[in-house]
Amino acid sequence: MNKELFLKNTQALFEVDQILAYKLRSLQKLENFRLEKNEQGINFIANSEEKIYENPKKDLVKNLDFYKTQHSKYPVLFFYGFGNGELYKILCENKNHKHIIVFEDELEILALAFYFIDFTKELKSEKLILFHTPSITTVQLMALFMYENIQKSVKIFNLFIHSDFYLKFYADQIQELNQKLIENIRFIVLAKGNDPHDSIIGIKHMINNLPKLLNHGVFQNFLKERKQKIKNAIIVSTGPSLIKQLPLLKKYSSKATIFCADSAYPILAKYDIKPDYVCMLERDDIVSKCFDNDFKEFDQGILFIISSVVHQEVIDFLEKNSRKYMLVHRPLHFAVSLNLKEFGYIGVGASVANMAYELAASLRHENIILIGQDLAYAKDGSSHPKEHIFGNEGEKVRGEIYTVAYGGETQVRTQLTWNLFRQAFEKDIFWAKEKLQINTYNCTEGGARIEGAIEKPFKELCEILLKEDLKKPFDLPKILEKNEIKNKFLQTQKLLIKNVKQSEEFIKKCNNELKKLDFELNKLELNLSTLEKIKKNLLKFFSEFKKLKLFNELTQAIYYHNECEILRYEVLNEIDQNEKIKEFLINQKAWWLQSLEYLNTQNKIIKEALEKFKNDDILVK
Repeated sequence: MNKELFLKNTQALFEVDQILAYKLRSLQKLENFRLEKNEQGINFIANSEEKIYENPKKDLVKNLDFYKTQHSKYPVLFFYGFGNGELYKILCENKNHKHIIVFEDELEILALAFYFIDFTKELKSEKLILFHTPSITTVQLMALFMYENIQKSVKIFNLFIHSDFYLKFYADQIQELNQKLIENIRFIVLAKGNDPHDSIIGIKHMINNLPKLLNHGVFQNFLKERKQKIKNAIIVSTGPSLIKQLPLLKKYSSKATIFCADSAYPILAKYDIKPDYVCMLERDDIVSKCFDNDFKEFDQGILFIISSVVHQEVIDFLEKNSRKYMLVHRPLHFAVSLNLKEFGYIGVGASVANMAYELAASLRHENIILIGQDLAYAKDGSSHPKEHIFGNEGEKVRGEIYTVAYGGETQVRTQLTWNLFRQAFEKDIFWAKEKLQINTYNCTEGGARIEGAIEKPFKELCEILLKEDLKKPFDLPKILEKNEIKNKFLQTQKLLIKNVKQSEEFIKKCNNELKKLDFELNKLELNLSTLEKIKKNLLKFFSEFKKLKLFNELTQAIYYHNECEILRYEVLNEIDQNEKIKEFLINQKAWWLQSLEYLNTQNKIIKEALEKFKNDDILVK
């Protein structure tokens, strides 16, 4: 065996995956698999005398024929089982394949292959991406699905197995892995957004809230003033386990920064536990009821940090009782297009608790403690404490979805949305640990396990970390000078007018091409050459669509889904493409009609808001 080649391969792997490279290097000897090399090719044999291939050369030819004829245009291929690696070495020569992703349970199989085939170029470029299946984390899979080519390939996803050996001995592992991959695909799709109605409401609110945004604190200045001032933070959510933690929270409330979700705010007021920050993320007016109250002096010293997409009623309730608040942009496309980056960004995650975590991390707390973050139903089916504004069944039990419970010993019932929140937490917790050295502790003592968070009893952690009283509260965030507010508002108005004009010109151009398509589709005999030309133009316009200044969260989800549909068509062979071009163009026409209507609606909302601002005083008291 070529030891030098093994070292070269593991060194190349080290550049992209240090942990797996270390594991391979640490193998002292191969105990479960051995090599067989003869006229039939290279084979690996298990101690049970089971061979990975019946005939390595014949199996390779058969596999290559299958993938070259059926999947040669696929940008991404997923496999379970590395085998001798020859198949992947050859597949990597195909320029269409951007990533070959292989999951393998046995380190010894990877090690054996590394002794005989040079994968250095493929590993360094990540054309070949390897995973040791038993060691996979949720964060690793989420990072994998951040690759652009992989995201676009979700509608052609398949987990291929190139050898019956794996089907025979690793069926359970294959099934479990496939389920994990599908769960991550679901997360990616949901994270793109799935409700244009919500997005248009958010855009409308964001524009209408511009004067309030500009007349309150500047978020980036706020971060600079308060960053790294306090070590410990507690984030309070409203899972069914919350109430049992409140006596301890009250005892230690002066020794940490307390962040709470909007729905936790009236509960904390009831128990006389003052938070430092109350966060709100939602667009609709349902959660605004959390602020339809008057807690008088209790609110002094609390800063309400509110997403700029919130309903007007939220601001009305805050101002009615003179609460101190600051509007902050979420990192949504429309907000970014306004060029007001000093007023953003926070709220990447899908829940208000995710937003609170991002805020605590942005303020560089060294330890972040989660309580009430169940992300699962209690045993009695309750979703929240009975003190919650909508009662303990605000989220009715739905679906048969389970995940690992807190403690890791059992499963707990959850739902798709909560799983999305949990995955967002896991991604952020990993990033905060790796990049900022922030420790995250899950002291919920119930609900779902959040991977990456250290599970500790709340009492034990309080006794260890929370020892000194803090000086509270901070000074309120400073507001811009009047002339700065006016200038920023005028600049934003001009920008919106320019973007609407660009959008309207684009709509006109696309509609002209759709008329040509209509004319061709209504002919008795289709002209493939003409349809191909129209298809090419529509795909060109599709690329231009994403470059529009008014391409945003309203059209992001449907754009992504159409990207996936286009790829599904493009990986077909030429004969199948010709047969399905009419069907493809009919679907594209439907997509364009829907998308252009969204743009028209958005333009109308922007124009109405700008007209309204003509009669308003931008400087609000």
